[in-house]
Amino acid sequence: MQFVPKGNICIGVTGSYSAWDHYWEGDSLRINGNVGTVSRTQLTGGFNLGLHDRINLIVMLPYVRTNASQGTLNGQSGFSDLSLNLKGNYANIPIGSATLLLGGNLGFSTPVSSYLIDYMPLSIGWGTTNLSYRQMAKFRLNAGWYVDGKVNYTWRSNIKDIHRGSFYYDNGNAYFTDEVYVPNTMDYAAAFGYQSNRLLAEVGLTVYSTLGGSNIRTWDVPFVTVNSDYTTAYGRIDYYFRNPGGLNLSLVAGQTLAGLNAGKPYYASLSINYLFTLWAEPKPVQ
Repeated sequence: MQFVPKGNICIGVTGSYSAWDHYWEGDSLRINGNVGTVSRTQLTGGFNLGLHDRINLIVMLPYVRTNASQGTLNGQSGFSDLSLNLKGNYANIPIGSATLLLGGNLGFSTPVSSYLIDYMPLSIGWGTTNLSYRQMAKFRLNAGWYVDGKVNYTWRSNIKDIHRGSFYYDNGNAYFTDEVYVPNTMDYAAAFGYQSNRLLAEVGLTVYSTLGGSNIRTWDVPFVTVNSDYTTAYGRIDYYFRNPGGLNLSLVAGQTLAGLNAGKPYYASLSINYLFTLWAEPKPVQ
């Protein structure tokens, strides 16, 4: 739960890559030679603006490219979903030689291009407009060690036009419409780490859960209503060349451990960010 100080802005770009050749069809782990290895390369640009020492505005826009190493499905590429987030630090409560930090994040995202939606697993987005709220808590010792927890709920809009000629079949039912109801989601995360003025290192676990939906049919592709759940372990290292201000790097790598109707990818990302002052005194990222 880091915050850019008031009057400062952090501008950055993140490159990420993920790939899988195993996936869960329901709870059965499979390999499908019709797609081979499915990969996703993403370049995300954005900024984090300190409106207040305890309030940040975060804007991000990813460019995504997908690919299947085998079969006849062509990968897709383009800009995906613009996201806007307002993150706040509600309270810092001293507890002996530690501090309990409480905060939240209100998020909004929506597609910015007319990408193919009904094209899993190679679509570059879900095609829904989303509203989310994330509750965050962090218990940090004065020596720098911390534990961190987050719970997030995402409301997803219907897909207005699935481009199937006013008919689709899902979860044993026939629907004579182009509009598709997409279930909402929840995700949970816990992390343990160490943070100093120049370094952050943590390991964590993320659990993603779809609140309803359908299973992938045998040897079929997923539909947008898929009931997809998965658990991922990750490690992260951030290094600040100067704090306050200046260049910082963030490296993240992880692996999906378990899932339901989901791929089993490994992934890695590298973020290059630069923090500078717009209208206030330079302060360290907290």
